[in-house]
Amino acid sequence: MAESSWDKLDLDGKEIQKTREENQAKSNEIAGQFQECFNTAAGKYVLARLKSITIDKPVLNPNSTQFGAGLREGQNNIVRQIMDQ
Repeated sequence: MAESSWDKLDLDGKEIQKTREENQAKSNEIAGQFQECFNTAAGKYVLARLKSITIDKPVLNPNSTQFGAGLREGQNNIVRQIMDQ
C-alpha cells in the first residue's frame, strides 16, 4: 500500500522515524567533530581563549546599549554551543 501525505503527520510513522534517525545521526556526527577538534591541546587552548574573551567577561558595562548587550550575549552563546558539543 502506498503511503499518503497524511503519513508524514503520524508522529510514530515511518517518515517521522526516518527523519528522527537522520537528525540523530547528523547530531552525533557534529558532536563527534567538535569533540575531536576541541579535545586536542590546541583545541583546548582555543576554547579556553574563546571563553576568556566572551563568557568570562560581563555582558553589560556602564556604556552598554541594548544592541551591544545583544551582540555580546550572541558571542557568549556561540562559545556555549561549542562547549555543549
